[in-house]
Amino acid sequence: MTNVLVRDESYEIMNEVIKCLETKGFNIVITEYNVIKVDKSEVKPSENQQKEKLKPYQSIFPSIPKIKEVFEYIELNYREKIKLKEVAQVAGYSSAYLTGLVKKLSGKAVIDWIIERRIAEAKRLLLETEYCNEEIAANIGYNNVNHFYCQFRDYCNSTPNAWRQEQRRKLT
Repeated sequence: MTNVLVRDESYEIMNEVIKCLETKGFNIVITEYNVIKVDKSEVKPSENQQKEKLKPYQSIFPSIPKIKEVFEYIELNYREKIKLKEVAQVAGYSSAYLTGLVKKLSGKAVIDWIIERRIAEAKRLLLETEYCNEEIAANIGYNNVNHFYCQFRDYCNSTPNAWRQEQRRKLT
């Protein structure tokens, strides 16, 4: 699976990029937050599957040009171990300066944004898949399922399984 970052936020540009990738034989697996995830395989999904996979997602990140690179980096790497030093390097700031800048401009620390992005993906996976907590934790960058469980509970005031059941009950 490959990630393609589209720096232009317009819907038209995003669709053009998707069309170009599809004509080259790539399957669009999911698009969100200006990131198109593609897979080069022989089997193309049906038109209905493509429409389902291309449903729009709302970014959790604020639109702040001065720290846009921070959010782009988090978006592309939240499934991996992210070090503050790496984020700062990408943004062109020292770690100490970036920490203060992000907190001042967004109201949250860099680590809080990373956790929130992971929790947003966990919620999506809880709703749209039957993955267990261990699979979800591994998929979103947690090596320790207990750490995922605790952070989910801290951010959502609920366990992952209870949250899944409650949300699915609301949908039916």
